[in-house]
Amino acid sequence: MNKVTVQRVRRERVSAQVFQQLKARLIEGVWQAGEKLPSEGELSELFGVSRVSVREALHRLATLGLLETRHGEGSFVCSASSDCYINNLLPALVLDRTSIYDVLEYRQTMEKGIVALVVEKATKADIAILDSYYQKMVECKENSTEFAHADLDFHLALAGATKNQVFFKVNSIIKDILCASMENIVSLLGPQDGLDFHKRILDAIKKRDSQTAQALMEEHVTRTIVRLREEKRFTGD
Repeated sequence: MNKVTVQRVRRERVSAQVFQQLKARLIEGVWQAGEKLPSEGELSELFGVSRVSVREALHRLATLGLLETRHGEGSFVCSASSDCYINNLLPALVLDRTSIYDVLEYRQTMEKGIVALVVEKATKADIAILDSYYQKMVECKENSTEFAHADLDFHLALAGATKNQVFFKVNSIIKDILCASMENIVSLLGPQDGLDFHKRILDAIKKRDSQTAQALMEEHVTRTIVRLREEKRFTGD
């Protein structure tokens, strides 16, 4: 058996703690796809818990599609898709309701890189999709909810145009958080700033001008943060 480092479990909800530790070891790659995990008895001894607790944890991992239980053989690591790992192994903390400033800092960091890849990799079809979502934003500018959804669609389309599935899937997972922050922003600040920047960013993408597109994206998010602070409606806490 491979030597595995774990923390011995002493608190309540033992099976949940075993589940979390096994999941963490899967993230670390302690066991590779197709590899058999230690037996229930070995894991029970390793964690210092009952076999029942181990069995419950293994069953939960199997339900998530991370393990396959073979009768009479044991538990094996699945060759999971990126969907499975992103949805089930992403720390739950990321999905909590978050400060609007946290969301904007995330966007400030990620979207500059995203737009650089879009300039490099976007097809004519991708740009047409971005155009359509921008036009939808224009049409919905009097309705903050519909505008926010169109804005979200635009940014998801940007992530998709990178041809990098991780960007798209991570943004898809947190899309409710992104959309809620976008709706708050447009309700407070109005739609015009967003429309202006989206148009200029889209024009830079069409011209394959990476430097301008990145600068505009950074300026857009930075300006939003500054304007929100001036409104004094939110705190950074």
